[in-house]
Amino acid sequence: MTPPLCLTPHEARRIAVASTLLDPAALSLDDVPQRLRIIQLDSITTLARAHQLTLTARLPHLTTSQADTLLHHQPRPLTFEYPAHAHALVPLDDWPLWAFRRRAARRRPEYPPPAERCRILALLREHGPLTHAGLRPPSAQASAGWSWGPVKRAVEFMLWAGDLICVHRTAGWQRLFDLPERHLPDHLHTDTLTDDACLTTLLTHAGRALGTATTSDLADYLRIPTRHATRLLPHTPLLPTTIPHWPPNTWTHPDALNPPPASSEQAQLLGPFDNLVWNRPRTRRLFGFTHVFEAYKPAEHRTYGYYVCPLLTDDQLTARADLTRNGHHLTVLRTHAEPDAPADTPARLDQACRRLQHTLAGLAFGAGPA
Repeated sequence: MTPPLCLTPHEARRIAVASTLLDPAALSLDDVPQRLRIIQLDSITTLARAHQLTLTARLPHLTTSQADTLLHHQPRPLTFEYPAHAHALVPLDDWPLWAFRRRAARRRPEYPPPAERCRILALLREHGPLTHAGLRPPSAQASAGWSWGPVKRAVEFMLWAGDLICVHRTAGWQRLFDLPERHLPDHLHTDTLTDDACLTTLLTHAGRALGTATTSDLADYLRIPTRHATRLLPHTPLLPTTIPHWPPNTWTHPDALNPPPASSEQAQLLGPFDNLVWNRPRTRRLFGFTHVFEAYKPAEHRTYGYYVCPLLTDDQLTARADLTRNGHHLTVLRTHAEPDAPADTPARLDQACRRLQHTLAGLAFGAGPA
């Protein structure tokens, strides 16, 4: 048996940051979904949309609006929306790999009955892509807030089951649902892969996106039971790895080894849904940094703020900033440096804010109340 690979915590951090295309940065927009495989979406727009922050953190020459234009105006869609990690953008080429989840969705009791599925599909065949509102019967009421009415529930489960696809949104950020065969070439429009074949390939992709990760990290990336990852990881190219103070069930993708040295010139703020930090136990393990998202807490119960972005410098998370966007102004409401942050952290935070200012299309930058 081949002995496990041995990495230091410093090497693990360098591999993780480089693997997620933060340093060195991606070369083109196509590179990001092909590496990350899952780019989380979120409805909060305090600063920008979650996927815009994830994309532009890896493509610093683009603004958020430019990234969206490139993403949504390709001759062939680059991505489709799917409940992968959470609701996310997934490469169109990965459609066959999510057959295991589509099959599971069809077995759930919430999967709509044939009559409702036929009604929705007939509307799409006749009218083309439609929003939730366009798929509701005239007598049906819209869902309110977080509640799901019967039509929304049917549409969501048909999306999960692969009866519907979403590759575009309206200018008002409403999803446009359509028939998958209108957007998928025949070789992709298939559910023929077995569950194990799907998961083995997806675990390999997750390993490349993370670089080095525990079994539970890899399972969390795909939102699958850890027992499935435990069973299938030995059948992937990932290498068993030991890292001091990490759990024994750790793996590294061979292509992630030997990353280039970290750049000492870049400092950047990461969105709270960024792939590098969305797994909180892994973030603590890699960086000794406790990442929290407090937007849904009452204001008086927040420690760091509403929309808080970690600061990445030299492969470390050294501070965090509560940020907001008011019209044409990027405002820093509060900042917190880590106890062991270097002395130049305020200057690096200022550098990162100015970089983010460019990303948000040239907003003015200033400080808010302490």
